[in-house]
Amino acid sequence: MAMLAKHARQSAKILLSRQIRSAQPTAMFARSMCAEGQSGKLWGGRFEKDTNETVVPWAESLTCDEEMVVEDLWGSIAHVTMLGRQGIVPANDAAHIISTLVGFQDDMMEGRMDFFDKKFSNHDDVHMNMEARLIAATSMEVGGQMHTTRSRNDQVPVSSQMRCRTRLLELRGKVCDAVAAFMKRADAPGMKEAVMPGYTHYQHAQPLSVAFWMSQYASVLNRDLQRLKNAYDHVDRNPLGGGALAGTSFPTDRMLTTELLGFQKLFTHSLDATGNRDWMCEVLAANATLHTTWSRLAGEFITWSSYEYRTVTMDDGFAMGSSMMPQKKNPGPCELLRGRQGIMSGYLMAGLTMLHGLPSGYNRDFHEEKELIFASCHMANRAASIIPSLVESTTFNLERMAEVCDKNFMTATELANYLVTDHNVPFRATHHIVGSLVGDLTRKGDNLTNTKAVMDHLKKEGINADEAAVRRVLDPKEVMLTYNSLGGTGPKAVTEISREIHTDLDKHRAELAADQKRIDTAFNAARSIAKAVGEKGKNVKSVDDLAKIIDQHRPGKMSPP
Repeated sequence: MAMLAKHARQSAKILLSRQIRSAQPTAMFARSMCAEGQSGKLWGGRFEKDTNETVVPWAESLTCDEEMVVEDLWGSIAHVTMLGRQGIVPANDAAHIISTLVGFQDDMMEGRMDFFDKKFSNHDDVHMNMEARLIAATSMEVGGQMHTTRSRNDQVPVSSQMRCRTRLLELRGKVCDAVAAFMKRADAPGMKEAVMPGYTHYQHAQPLSVAFWMSQYASVLNRDLQRLKNAYDHVDRNPLGGGALAGTSFPTDRMLTTELLGFQKLFTHSLDATGNRDWMCEVLAANATLHTTWSRLAGEFITWSSYEYRTVTMDDGFAMGSSMMPQKKNPGPCELLRGRQGIMSGYLMAGLTMLHGLPSGYNRDFHEEKELIFASCHMANRAASIIPSLVESTTFNLERMAEVCDKNFMTATELANYLVTDHNVPFRATHHIVGSLVGDLTRKGDNLTNTKAVMDHLKKEGINADEAAVRRVLDPKEVMLTYNSLGGTGPKAVTEISREIHTDLDKHRAELAADQKRIDTAFNAARSIAKAVGEKGKNVKSVDDLAKIIDQHRPGKMSPP
């Protein structure tokens, strides 16, 4: 879906400045549009005056909605196609409407639409904005039929979910690329044999291979991908047709709109479809959890790039200088990855708090859903974009890593294991023996590279050990190479881990491709129907004419749930 993907990238750049445009022209326009004693809103029939000008900037939605114009028009094309096919709206009028809407869609995707045109900015949101444009382009008699059977209560979630779906597909692709970047380095020659310190509690624990450390992040991200896919599947259910909350007396075909919008499933229950936002919470949670992964990675790179560690060197392209201190090379991008985790968690907490205590059905509180979802997905995609290059460009100082492995008793556990296996000493007793050895050496400012001190201590404990064997179990690399238990850091174990990660990644890419194909097919089908009816619907004179066009282009008939 080259057109929709291109528009997704363009509209992502539009948002997250989040600076609300001045509402004064909107308020002035509202006053000029409505006669005295009337509201100028499309929904204003029961109102004697228009929205207070101080409320307009508080309640407006256009600055947020600009991101989902294409999806909103797609939803309306599918909806009106269904109305015409069912005979709810005259087929030639339906054809006129959808041909006009696809023209709006073309204008938006190609940058010709002024979404904030003062002629239409009186209207609250994208839904009313597009309807006003349609009526202006056709007539009230034609365009005024578009909203038949529909409420903004089902229109809002369908547009939000479709836009969210687009951003999640983009994000899943970027996370797949991040997994591939980690595994490219993990699978590189020599990385399974290169030794580095493993830490617990910020203290040296046991020696690891660099490939093992790299593949750990790939493993975590595969789980993040599953979490994003689960969230995607809940987003990918069609609420359109739920109406205000209870459905409609018109003979609608909700399966047709589900097909034309590329949803996997229909959200059957109308009250639940219009009044739930669990899908929002799942997306916000998945994005926040993913950013926690980035934050942990950033924290390690920040620490390891310091002079005290010097185990990694950040590429100049991922560093920033100081305005005062000329020697500085600061890991600025990683610090932003770490710092923005608080913002991502905040979106999740805002979403959960927004839903707290709300009654059934649609509530205007849900307006905030778009702000939160779009901002979260925007930041998630921005962060994911930098990870492959960050991983590929960072230098791992392998000699320094091997050097520090020797300095802080990293092989003490293996010495204890050796006493268990070769000298039949109970593990708890070996734990005490090796612990007291470490204590003695620490107080002397020494370490396990002092083999004589180690042998003297063991002899004092009544253990007559072979020095060559002790040297082997005190060598970090030799120890690391032997840890080939399932899931371990040894080369054979890491090879099996790598195979599993690649299998999972292939599965994620296949699922992503299937989801993308379904949306591409539906998007192209809806647009093809709208184009095939001809300008102003001239090719459609009857329901049968429209039905033939629909049957020619529809993605595939779905069975009701």
